[in-house]
Amino acid sequence: MARRILFAALFTITTVLFVEVAHAEIFAAGPVYGGNLAELTGAVVTVRVFNAGLAPVTINLTQILTNTNSLIALTSNTCLSPPNAALAAARYCAFAGVSPGNFAFSCRLNATGIDTNLRGVCEVRGTSGRILSVEPLQR
Repeated sequence: MARRILFAALFTITTVLFVEVAHAEIFAAGPVYGGNLAELTGAVVTVRVFNAGLAPVTINLTQILTNTNSLIALTSNTCLSPPNAALAAARYCAFAGVSPGNFAFSCRLNATGIDTNLRGVCEVRGTSGRILSVEPLQR
């Protein structure tokens, strides 16, 4: 009987220690400002994300905000397509929106998984195609 209790206790402890639990992380960048008014209206704000981890990550929130706390409508988003699909290890996704004018931008995403080791940037690309500003994503 004592041996069964000991075995059950060891099994429980081992299971708790070695089971990885998914957790959520918020990654954000900004403010990012292009600084060139002539190129900002119609500029594209893009967030590029790379899964540097060893496990898939689900990205379930992607946002680009102006310094007036307004959300920019996203014109493309491979991070959420199809919805709640996992971003595999060593894979890339991006989301983008068009700048409504002379604003600073902040970008954020929410990722869940057992290894949320994401890298990325938030960039402002002017109407000429030139990158005006870049900020790294941070936890």
